[in-house]
Amino acid sequence: MNSEDVIRYFTAVVAVGIIVVGILATMLHSVTLAPIPIIGAVLAILVMMSKGNFAHRIESLEKICFIITFIAIICSFILLYKPM
Repeated sequence: MNSEDVIRYFTAVVAVGIIVVGILATMLHSVTLAPIPIIGAVLAILVMMSKGNFAHRIESLEKICFIITFIAIICSFILLYKPM
């Protein structure tokens, strides 16, 4: 297994973790957190499709999805735990 396959595997594990945690947080807390599993699912699909030459074309798109997911997590928790 070369290093690109290992990186792809670990990225897919992170994407699945985002989906699971996002769904749990949405079910247990608020619908405000709903964009997190949606963005995680898109990221997981992109990671699973990244084989061969296609991987080089979507690397920047994967990074953008990770940044958007991180920002969505931050915004969701700010909205969820803001003082009333």
